[in-house]
Amino acid sequence: MQRQALDTLEFVQLQAVLLQRVRTPLGVTLAEALPIYTEQNQIVHHLKLTSEGVRYLREGTALDLHDLPDPHAALGKLSVPDVNLEPHEILNTLRLISVALGLRETFRWDERSGQADNYPLIRAITDQVPNLRNLYAKLRQRISPTGEIEDFASPGLREARYQLSKARETLQRKLESILKKADADHALRDEFITIRNERFVIPIRNDNRGAVQGVVHGMSSSGQTAFVEPLETIEMNNELVRLREIEANEVVKVLFEITQELRYEREALQVMADVIGQVDFIAAKARLALDQNAVEPSINETGTLHLQDARHPLLEANLRAQGILIVPLSLSLDAQQRVMVISGPNAGGKTVVLKTAGLLALMAQAGLHVPAKSADLPIFAQVYADIGDNQSLTANLSTFTAHLANIRAISESLMAPALILLDEVGTGTDPEEGSALGVAMVDYFRERGAHVIVTTHYSGLKVYATNTPGVVTASVEFDEKTLKPTFHLLTGLAGSSSGIEIARRFGLPAAITDRAAARVQTASADAAEFLRKLKEQHDSQRQQLVALEEERAAVAQKYAKLELEFFQRERDREKEFKNDLQKVVADFTSKANELVGKIEDEAAQRKVRKEVERRSSELKAAATMTGRKLQFDTNVAKTEAVIETTEPEVFEIQIGDRVKVLSLGQDGVVESISAGNDEVVSVQVGALRFREARENLRLVQRKAAPKSTKAGAANVAIAGLPKGVSVSLNEQREDMRSELNVIGKTVNEATDEADKFLDAAYMNNHERIRIVHGTGMGVLKKAMADFLTGHPHVSKFYAAPQGEGGNGATVVELKK
Repeated sequence: MQRQALDTLEFVQLQAVLLQRVRTPLGVTLAEALPIYTEQNQIVHHLKLTSEGVRYLREGTALDLHDLPDPHAALGKLSVPDVNLEPHEILNTLRLISVALGLRETFRWDERSGQADNYPLIRAITDQVPNLRNLYAKLRQRISPTGEIEDFASPGLREARYQLSKARETLQRKLESILKKADADHALRDEFITIRNERFVIPIRNDNRGAVQGVVHGMSSSGQTAFVEPLETIEMNNELVRLREIEANEVVKVLFEITQELRYEREALQVMADVIGQVDFIAAKARLALDQNAVEPSINETGTLHLQDARHPLLEANLRAQGILIVPLSLSLDAQQRVMVISGPNAGGKTVVLKTAGLLALMAQAGLHVPAKSADLPIFAQVYADIGDNQSLTANLSTFTAHLANIRAISESLMAPALILLDEVGTGTDPEEGSALGVAMVDYFRERGAHVIVTTHYSGLKVYATNTPGVVTASVEFDEKTLKPTFHLLTGLAGSSSGIEIARRFGLPAAITDRAAARVQTASADAAEFLRKLKEQHDSQRQQLVALEEERAAVAQKYAKLELEFFQRERDREKEFKNDLQKVVADFTSKANELVGKIEDEAAQRKVRKEVERRSSELKAAATMTGRKLQFDTNVAKTEAVIETTEPEVFEIQIGDRVKVLSLGQDGVVESISAGNDEVVSVQVGALRFREARENLRLVQRKAAPKSTKAGAANVAIAGLPKGVSVSLNEQREDMRSELNVIGKTVNEATDEADKFLDAAYMNNHERIRIVHGTGMGVLKKAMADFLTGHPHVSKFYAAPQGEGGNGATVVELKK
């Protein structure tokens, strides 16, 4: 990416903000590099890594690695043979191993947990960490946290330190005896043993130095005390020095051994350093995204550049420090409309639009989230920015020629896809020539396939943007009443520069501003007036849209309230209906029991009582089914309010036909048809009978051939029974059989026949019946088991014995 564009768009300053959020020297190295990618898979990969980091930090867990020193020096030494690491370098390397192993464990995913892998990309990085846990534990035992080599680091070191301690103790006892003798002669200056030149000595008063024969190793600063090594301890001190040298040699040997063990794992240690650097870098990008309230942008290859409520991150931070809220901006370009010309007054925010679009595009391609509500960005192979005053006295360049030099460089190296940002294009020369040059430059870059965003005060560019397909006109809003910019970007509308009005606001004498206004050419004045009217129309339309949106919201709220009231009334009606049905059932049961009690014949009374119990169960089921029908009718009524129904099918209904009851969504058999204009049809659905209007029925199957029967029926009228529900008591046949065969029937047909068969068997005092369903796929057998479970007439059921059909039949024992 072009260095000049990075500097102009303040990408380097953003990089410095990112560096403030890095925790380790390893992460600093990556943040300082911060590459800008041009391949979609690379960009998306690094954006997803940042998103995983954001998700991890939002869970409340930090990724701070403050106390990890830079391991590069130690790793460099490991590449040089026969060079030992210093103790502090070994400690730093052990810290590196510890942190890397901790990261590997943190993001390790256990498939057995059943939880989703929330950080697959970061885990792919941390899984690269080699397992040096055993090496870490081994070396930790040989060096202390302060960098001291432990006594048990090697047998030779342990022995040397033992001998050294023993010799030191012997020497100290000898010196203490000499001190006592010297103290008796009043030759001591102080009663303590000290060390000079790495040898143990005692302090003797200088004026009585002959009291102790020995070697003087120094004088005190006052000259009154001599530090004397007694002759009796010279050999002891020599032995002590020799033992110290042995200890030092053993320490060197231990350091060499530790260094060698780390040298063998140098590549693994380098991998650990790389992983820690990457994770720290990801965490820094995530912290930046959270601090900026940024989002992951979408990356496309279609040329769409869409920013909604985007904010310049550096400007926002600066304004926030002053307690000022930034005004977000939105813009949209695509492959067909790749050019935007922004006009409007000075200090209105035109340059901010350029820098925001350019910086956010660079951030996305660097794997950083962008501060916006949403963003969809293309991939730019090149980003160019000609913003600001680039004049150079040393290079003998004026503002105009400096801009021309930049434009020439862009045109020579341009290769789409590219983003070109031009501020005040064509400025610095004659307005007419500058305007013509600006139009030519923009049109040239447009034809070369680049995305171009320019700012201008030239009317020629504004007209070009309005009349040229593929060019979007935009302006920064300016409040005509307060003569202050609002910093809103308005798309589809050119803006007036309002230079004279701004000059008046800044206190320029009226004589000057009035004369300037008078000298404005008529055409320019007309153009400015035209732009002003356009802005007034835009403001009016925006106010109307706001009013319409408020009205729409009010209507929606009122509709929601009415719908809520409707559902509440329906629930109340359904509840009332259910209560009425329960009362009807209770009345039926009470009256039936009263009538049964009047029957004197005990056998007849028992038979009628069983029939009452069965009909009570049917009536309760009817209540439930009617309640469902009521709910279904309510839903149908709601649907018919918005769906146009078709004309009902015209057909003749005969007794015995199988029809579909539309209100229930179930099939039944026609039992009777009432005479008259309003045909009411009695339909049996399972064990229940319903009275339905003819238009609520649809023919499914014509009746089968008529069969003779001796059974009759007697209807029982019950006062208060809900409309549409009737109950009939069938006379029972004297020759009731004890076996039912349902082989070859559907589940619904089989269960319907079984239900009727059980009723008849129960009323005829059968104790045991058999239902033959066959084996087959086992569907009928399972359906029968589900049907018989909990049936009011069934005491128990089980598979028939082998001699009676085995698994192909079910024996049912009835209640008595």
